[in-house]
Amino acid sequence: MTPRPTLADRYRDARESGRILVGGHRGNPDEHPENTLRSYESAIELGVDLVECDVHLSADGDLIVIHDHTVDRTTDGSGMVRSLSTAELRALDAGEGEKLPLLDEVAELVRGRAGLVVELKQAPLPYPGLEEAVVDRLRRLEMLDDACVISFFHPSAKRVKELEPRLQAGVLEVGRPVDPAALLLQSGADVYSPHWSGADADLVAQVHGAGGYVGVWTVDDEVALGWTAMVRPDSVFTNKPRQMLPLITGLQQAQTR
Repeated sequence: MTPRPTLADRYRDARESGRILVGGHRGNPDEHPENTLRSYESAIELGVDLVECDVHLSADGDLIVIHDHTVDRTTDGSGMVRSLSTAELRALDAGEGEKLPLLDEVAELVRGRAGLVVELKQAPLPYPGLEEAVVDRLRRLEMLDDACVISFFHPSAKRVKELEPRLQAGVLEVGRPVDPAALLLQSGADVYSPHWSGADADLVAQVHGAGGYVGVWTVDDEVALGWTAMVRPDSVFTNKPRQMLPLITGLQQAQTR
């Protein structure tokens, strides 16, 4: 039996072939409620290489998948995620009858079908022990080789690598730093993940020179696609996988003509 490719394999093979990996940002939120199992299943069926989810801790310490620090925008409930129990969170409607999933459920859905990118929502309100909880869960699920843990809070990436060097980690950024390679190396991360508008070809070259990969968010329109064609990061995440996946895949074909 051929072993399933690790996340590192996916990035390495894509770079060698000149292909850009495509990730479903919160799954396929253009067509389904974001960060739900329906959204992730749709993105995988469309053929994405990676899926990204956002993780918080419930009041009783479970890893719950939702983007915001409150449930107000994406569910029929209200209140802070951290103040609600898992049972209370799971009783909410996250859209179209979907429930807020646990990280375990997302991981089991993704296993062997795509790489898993887990964003730790450590800012602006931190969750003590979130890094330990996520690393322990991925270890128990035997998905250390299939996942990357990312955060805007760069010490989280450093802590993840300290806890489990085998697990990929990434730092999220919005603007264009003077020295992106230094940010990557200081955190011990493997992936530098800026908004697409906060990067350029020189940044990609600097990160590659430091041994890292560049994964950008969120490529959803013609302007971002044109930038992708010029700068060619290692991966892009999109809210519109049905629309953008064939266009991004076509960039490699256009380059080889």
